[in-house]
Amino acid sequence: MLQLLVLKIEDPGCFWVIIKGCSPFLDHDVDYQKLNSAMNDFYNSTCQDIEIKPLTLEEGQVCVVYCEELKCWCRAIVKSITSSADQYLAECFLVDFAKNIPVKSKNIRVVVESFMQLPYRAKKFSLYCTKPVTLHIDFCRDSTDIVPAKKWDNAAIQYFQNLLKATTQVEARLCAVEEDTFEVYLYVTIKDEKVCVNDDLVAKNYACYMSPTKNKNLDYLEKPRLNIKSTPSFNKLNPALTLWPMFLQGKDVQGMEDSHGVNFPAQSLQHTWCKGIVGDLRPTATAQDKAVKCNMDSLRDSPKNKSEKKHHCISLKDTNKRVESSVYWPAKRGITIYADPDVPEASALSQKSNEKPLGLTEKKEYDENSCVKLLQFLNPDPLRADGLSDLQQLQKLKGLQPPMVVLRNKIEPCLTIDSSPLSADLKKALQRNKFPGPSHTESYSWPPIARGCDVVVISHCESNPLLYLLPVLTVLQTGACYKSLPSRNGPLAVIVCPGWKKAQFIFELLGEYSMSSRPLHPVLLTIGLHKEEAKNTKLPRGCDVIVTTPYSLLRLLTCQSLLFLRLCHLILDEVEVLFLEANEQMFAILDNFKKNIEVEERVSAPHQIVAVGVHWNKHIEHLIKEFMNDPYIVITAMEEAALYGNVQQVVHLCLECEKTSSLLQALDFIPSQAQKTLIFTCSVAETEIVCKVVESSSIFCLKMHKEMIFNLQNVLEQWKKKLSSGSQIILALTDDCVPLLAITDATCVIHFSFPASPKVFGGRLYCMSDQFHAEQGSPAEQGDKKAKSVLLLTEKDASHAVGVLRYLERADAKVPAELYEFTAGVLEAKEDKKAGMPLCPYLKAFGFCKDKRICPDRHRINPEMDLPRKLSSQALPSFGYIKIIPFYILNATNYFGRIVDKHMDLYATLNAEMNEYFKDSNKTTVEKVEKFGLYGLAEKTLFHRVQVLEVSQKEDAWALDDILVEFIDEGRTGLVTRDQLLHLPEHFHTLPPQAVEFIVCRVKPADNEMEWNPKVTRYIHHKIVGKLHDAKVILALGNTVWIDPMVHITNLSSLKTSVIDYNVRAEILSMGMGIDNPEHVEQLKKLREDAKIPACEESLSQTPPRVTGTSPAQDQDHPSEEQEGQGTPPPAEDAACLQSPQPEDTGAEGGAESKTSSETQKPGGYLVFERWLSSNR
Repeated sequence: MLQLLVLKIEDPGCFWVIIKGCSPFLDHDVDYQKLNSAMNDFYNSTCQDIEIKPLTLEEGQVCVVYCEELKCWCRAIVKSITSSADQYLAECFLVDFAKNIPVKSKNIRVVVESFMQLPYRAKKFSLYCTKPVTLHIDFCRDSTDIVPAKKWDNAAIQYFQNLLKATTQVEARLCAVEEDTFEVYLYVTIKDEKVCVNDDLVAKNYACYMSPTKNKNLDYLEKPRLNIKSTPSFNKLNPALTLWPMFLQGKDVQGMEDSHGVNFPAQSLQHTWCKGIVGDLRPTATAQDKAVKCNMDSLRDSPKNKSEKKHHCISLKDTNKRVESSVYWPAKRGITIYADPDVPEASALSQKSNEKPLGLTEKKEYDENSCVKLLQFLNPDPLRADGLSDLQQLQKLKGLQPPMVVLRNKIEPCLTIDSSPLSADLKKALQRNKFPGPSHTESYSWPPIARGCDVVVISHCESNPLLYLLPVLTVLQTGACYKSLPSRNGPLAVIVCPGWKKAQFIFELLGEYSMSSRPLHPVLLTIGLHKEEAKNTKLPRGCDVIVTTPYSLLRLLTCQSLLFLRLCHLILDEVEVLFLEANEQMFAILDNFKKNIEVEERVSAPHQIVAVGVHWNKHIEHLIKEFMNDPYIVITAMEEAALYGNVQQVVHLCLECEKTSSLLQALDFIPSQAQKTLIFTCSVAETEIVCKVVESSSIFCLKMHKEMIFNLQNVLEQWKKKLSSGSQIILALTDDCVPLLAITDATCVIHFSFPASPKVFGGRLYCMSDQFHAEQGSPAEQGDKKAKSVLLLTEKDASHAVGVLRYLERADAKVPAELYEFTAGVLEAKEDKKAGMPLCPYLKAFGFCKDKRICPDRHRINPEMDLPRKLSSQALPSFGYIKIIPFYILNATNYFGRIVDKHMDLYATLNAEMNEYFKDSNKTTVEKVEKFGLYGLAEKTLFHRVQVLEVSQKEDAWALDDILVEFIDEGRTGLVTRDQLLHLPEHFHTLPPQAVEFIVCRVKPADNEMEWNPKVTRYIHHKIVGKLHDAKVILALGNTVWIDPMVHITNLSSLKTSVIDYNVRAEILSMGMGIDNPEHVEQLKKLREDAKIPACEESLSQTPPRVTGTSPAQDQDHPSEEQEGQGTPPPAEDAACLQSPQPEDTGAEGGAESKTSSETQKPGGYLVFERWLSSNR
């Protein structure tokens, strides 16, 4: 409590006091006496009068004036200036006495800086969250009501003044500081009875309580510069809900501070005079953190000055021992800081890690007696809000439930960029990028990572590498901690990603933010299957960071282990995916890292493992136990925290009409331990039903829902009673009551109604957070102490069955066989609904999909949709040999192009006609572009048919629109402008689009990747684009043709033979980025059989090209059959070769079998076409 002496009263929102007694806000009286004596001695010296008179005088100016009433010189601020006959007259405010006096200009002096070392003695105070009210008359409704007002009523001011005059003692508890005003709860002692002035004014309807957010809104309404034209509409509030400020503080989880410290804006507390002047006025030096200074500009009323203030922060930790409060910072800087004076110091936030094995932070601490006070308030009617339930008003006033977090060790969150442990350069880079500030997960993750500790983070922010990247970059800036490492080339940090795509993204992000730090020379490593590639890999000098995948890292580690002697930081991105897809590789990497850091020479060097993921699994537990040293664990996904806490997960399958009987089966009527059970429902009616059902079994059941808010305190009291062994308490409630009850000690949660979202499910499980067990133990050791979650799953929740099954599998729970059958039926039904969706691209490219349960695409062949498309009068070939030209390369095995037919090449005819048409000055530009319209487009000397896919409108009316078009005869897309599109006559529309999708079979990316590495795609693109190739058709569906093999053939006319330049599949394998996929074709055939599409028999009209050469004259005059189209039946020996078994190219080493003649020698030095026929059956 602060002891006060009231100097001046304007109204309850503005009164001036002097702080007495022992307080960090107080300078000793002797200091002010010395100050007054020094000022009088100095300014009474007439020899300096001329020098110290101000040259100019303006409003807001700080000066020293002579007060005739006090007969002394005083510090003051000029409030206004008026001119008289002979001189100016200034109205000045005496900052040490809270007086307004008129002063002649001759009695005004320039303030000497040494006289500004002490803060202003008169402090401006205001009642916290207490706003004036007035009587509002609604003539339309013929009603009256009490609503918030902008000005205090005269009766309220008079009553406030009488209270302070009659008191024998004035005390205050500081709650907030806004600009120059200290907002407090004011207590007066009258006839030995202490009264809270804030409560007294509200009780007598002179004022109302209002949340801090609304306070700010009302303040803004009074500022004309915001130009708010509409009349403010004030929310009506029930005083039974608004009287006590516990629910009015707008607590923001992003602003949580430890209960031992209070932070205030320095602009309102610290004076600007502290700039090198050290006077003799103060007898003892006072530490900066104990001197709370007032800004000499803070008392100026100029809106301009207020808008120009800069908001910084200073710490008052451990200074005000009497103010035991928790401070909740708002999301934005520069606004009021609100402190809760009623939260005891021993709160959940201040618990030490050794007092509780699993620290649970971010719990809202509510005063248990607050609800009693609310419900016992005698006069709620004047401010009652019609149409809003008590529960809705409580939720509105208390705000959103703070984001929850489960911690293994206590962590002080960093709530702003300024308070974060990042380097100054990184903070500037974030501000340049308009970074909004650390998220809830980042606020807890950054501090331990920046300290070099082992950290595990489980949250839903898996796509945000800044969660660990920024603090790791900050650690890497401290070069002194790496001096004990060997002075050789090698990385200090390695970031391991589950795939090259994520690694590429992190590498680009690292390049962006590493520019704000010392040069780190990061490297992106993707190493193929060839050992020579790993052996020949060289790191640039000074490379401190490597971004890679587990397979690539292990290959480099195996061949060049000395490169990693300096490794100190191992970052695991998407850790659960890493262990799922590369389990052996990950533990080999971790074993090597553990072995290196245990070297004696590296004792002083940092060694850190950071694991970031979305889901918790058993591999993470093993990682923590075997490879981490007392790690910090941050879990902001509560459903994952339940897995970490070893909560037993149970599912009961039942019909909707049998839920109540299933509920009774789930209850433990004779528990061996004290048990607290929560039963969650979705509505008031369901809560009542559940309560009756439970009570019908002779078990006492509490209930809580929005219509039972009056019983909130009673429910809490019953719930918090200590239970004896073998007894139990049951509470049926709805989800909207969870924030109000703030229960964390439940031992069992029963989901009578299915949770609406994973967040709701996590919120329910968090009610058992006190029972979470960080360490897995045997069932005998844990016994009945293990928390349990029981989910009732009915036919109404069928769409969620797949997610429930996946969660149970990750929890290692016992899954009922019925659930597997139920889920299989659900998946079957979902697949039936996907009949109109496109075929899964992974199924097409590789023959399998990683997770059909969550994939949105189709995984069956639809005979109606997947019939081969017609290119002209004939459909796509389903078998045989074709010639193709790829024009657009999607990836290493997926292309768009054309099928070339020498017998009837309709596109060649169309193309010739188009060229002829547009050459004859028929280039008519299009005035109006229609979506999906067909137009012509000129590219150099060629003309194409294009279809408009998208038109983007530009803001500039004179600028041409960008139009996304598809080249329907080549398959590629591109951006063009409107003036490039040409009118296409109707007779050019008749030929169907000629672009066909081709997929090369029997090869897939290495290392469990689902995307081809760009290095392979680039290589194949330069190899095949625009060239004529021969291929064998395996299957055709819709517009897609599967081919195997696909080769490029060169005709050697002089030798009357043909050779294969390359086999596309073999080229992919030779790069070491792909592996054999023999199941691909088999899966495609199985899909066709499941769809009951009969397999076509291969006819003689579609046969491989002839291998015998033609005459030289024929070669010169006519294109060869191998280049033009489908050939004639081969000779008998070629047919025999087609049937003869040959070894397949199943690996990178065998991938070069289809090289040019110089690489693969045969008699005569050439690889002839017979080899292709026989080896690629």
